[in-house]
Parts: sequence; structure tokens; C-alpha cells
Amino acid sequence: MTPGTLVAADPAVETMLKLFETDRELGELEQLARARILKAHEEWPAKGHWFDYDAGARVIAFVENFCRHWKGEWAGTPMLLEGWQKAIILQAFGWKRADGYRLHRTMWLELGRKNGKSALASALGVYLLIADGEPGAEVYSSATKRDQARIVFDAAKDIVNQSAALKEYVKVQRANLSVLRTRSKFEPLSSEGDTLDGLSPHGNIIDELHSHKNRVVWDKLITAQAARRQPMNLLITTAGIYDPEQIGWQLHDHAVQILNEKVEDDSWFVWISASDAGDDPYDLSTWEKANPNLGVSIYPSFIQQRA
Repeated sequence: MTPGTLVAADPAVETMLKLFETDRELGELEQLARARILKAHEEWPAKGHWFDYDAGARVIAFVENFCRHWKGEWAGTPMLLEGWQKAIILQAFGWKRADGYRLHRTMWLELGRKNGKSALASALGVYLLIADGEPGAEVYSSATKRDQARIVFDAAKDIVNQSAALKEYVKVQRANLSVLRTRSKFEPLSSEGDTLDGLSPHGNIIDELHSHKNRVVWDKLITAQAARRQPMNLLITTAGIYDPEQIGWQLHDHAVQILNEKVEDDSWFVWISASDAGDDPYDLSTWEKANPNLGVSIYPSFIQQRA
């Protein structure tokens, strides 16, 4: 099925179709991701899953009302989301299991650099810390290297520091954000000198997963989530050099198999914006496929100059 063919039978789907409207060229994998989202509204209720539009909209409202950009020309302005970003948040956070807990446990977001992945992940990390209704929430920005783990965490600190409302709830320290009233925390975490044992992550953000050489960080944090009812893993990455031994490519293959309906895994939300094999690297349409924020957070003139 192709995006847009689903008949809007309810306001939630109608909203989704409007958010999906775009004039840019779409790659095959993004078309499949969009089709899977729309198909879910037709088929998943029969599995006992149900769509809670308000749950997804609550996350969007949190980001747009409490989070601000912290650098560049937009510094200090509200973090207003693009249509495609709203659509993926609605789906990733809105679908529920029959027991009322969140269906998706992993959000796979793969697209070109400078499309706002890290900024969005930082804002979602702050949401999971403060507003997801999880007492004693533990949120980690994790990586194999300490400096990489701090990228998303430092961005989350900047988000909190710019908001008087958030600073009322969150105590900001060099390597820790904490909410005393709920005993929750947000910290950077790496396998480089830190212990990965004894954790209970509610939120796990892995930035640039394609650079991970092994499964250590991923396996430790996933198995540590057994005591959480609705944990969320935010996996954000660009395409890496093909290496079937690396965890990034293994999980990328899992995500692609989900989109191709070779694997059924409703716990994963998958979005991949990428060019297709054989595309002309100097053509604007190729750049559009991998960069949904082209013309927003990425200037076409920059990519043209680099090309």
C-alpha cells in the first residue's frame, strides 16, 4: 500500500494524513515507514492494540511549550516541530497495548545529519524524565565513548536551563539532571569507565548507533529494562559503513525487515529517510530523500557546495 491511500475513518488518521503532506521526494524506505503507520490504523486494533491520540499529542505539546533551541540562529526560540516529526511522535508514543501501557518500546530514527535527530532526542529525554508518569525514572544518554554520550545529555541540560518552568522541577548538575519529588534522573552513560550494571532504564537514548563496534551498551541497557512497564529506547543514527558484525547494522537490518514485513515486531517504531540505490548523489531529489528537514535545519546550498 502507498502513503495516503488509507481512507480517513477517524480524526486521528485524518490528522496523520495532513501531517504526512509533503512535496519532497521520498525514498523507498520512508514510503514503507509511512505505509506501515497508516496500515497500523487498519490492522492493529484486531490485535488488541489501540491508538491514544492524546498520549502522543501530550508529548508534542511538552516539546513545543517547554523546550527551546539553544544554539545557532534559532537559539532561545520554541522548538516547533515539523509535520513529519509530529507524525512520528504521535505514533511512537500514542499506540497502546490492551493493558493500557505503551506498545512501542524502541523508536528507530535513521536519517541524514543535521535533521534535528539529537535535538529531538534530547527533548524527548527530558519528557521521559519529567512528564511520562514514571516514578523513579532513569533516563540515560548512552554511548561507547563518554564524549558521545554527553552530546544528547548536554543538549537536555541546555533545554532545562532555558526554561524557568522546567528548572522548578529539575536540579541541574554537571553530569546529572534530577527530579527530587519523583526520585528520577537523567545521566550520560558510557562503557568507557562507567559500570553498566545495577541500572533500571525507563528511557535509553543512543546517539549515532552506527559508530558502536559491539553490543555491550545495547545488551546491558535492554536487559536492565525488565522491571519497567513501558520503557522507551530512542535509537538515532545516520547510515554507517556496512559491517554485519556491528550492532548498528544488525539493528538497521531488523528495522528494514520490519518495514519489508519480513519480521513482525510491533514493539518497534521505525522511520528511515534515505536515498535509494542508484540515485544520483548530485540531484536535489536524492538529498530530499535523506533529509526531511532540507530547507528547514539544512540549507540546500550547503549540500550543493559539498557535492
